[in-house]
Amino acid sequence: MLKDTKALRQELDQLSTDELVSILRNRDEDEWRPEVFDVVALILKDHGVSLEEVNAMGPEGFDVMEYEPTIAIGKFFSPTEAHAARMALEQADIPAWVAEQAGGTIYGIAIGARLQVRVKDVNKACETIAAPVSSDSLPAELSEPPCPACGSRNVTSEAWIDEYDDDPMHWRKTRRKWHHVCDDCNEAWPARE
Repeated sequence: MLKDTKALRQELDQLSTDELVSILRNRDEDEWRPEVFDVVALILKDHGVSLEEVNAMGPEGFDVMEYEPTIAIGKFFSPTEAHAARMALEQADIPAWVAEQAGGTIYGIAIGARLQVRVKDVNKACETIAAPVSSDSLPAELSEPPCPACGSRNVTSEAWIDEYDDDPMHWRKTRRKWHHVCDDCNEAWPARE
């Protein structure tokens, strides 16, 4: 038995560290004898690889995070806003997902989107979202334009309800329109549609 283990070790020593990690992660007993995994673990340990980290990765092709509980930390008027927040979280190394965004494409209007994170990341995610975002750090298509009055980049977008009476029967109609508002001089102007 000892002779078999020694020969097995010599054979497995020929494999790269990545190949050994793959064997240990997948633990495919149809491909490998059960004693292989113990030998692979010893070799990886000799290479300075953390066995706890390898085991935490789970099998290849299986995203461990998919099975972790998630929680919604925000609801946004449009999927674009939700994805901007998701990008900010991912930039801070916090995995995030946007849910319930398909309704806008079905009905032709934005009905909202939820931003979800893993339960264990809630506090860090909320702190990241609450921090002010610089327009300079966003892609051009998501950043706010500078204020036409003072040139400030400290601009936010707000959805306002506009009322208008252009109906011949004078029915009062309302619709939501986006406006940019300068937080420095309070100048407001309609967003491009």
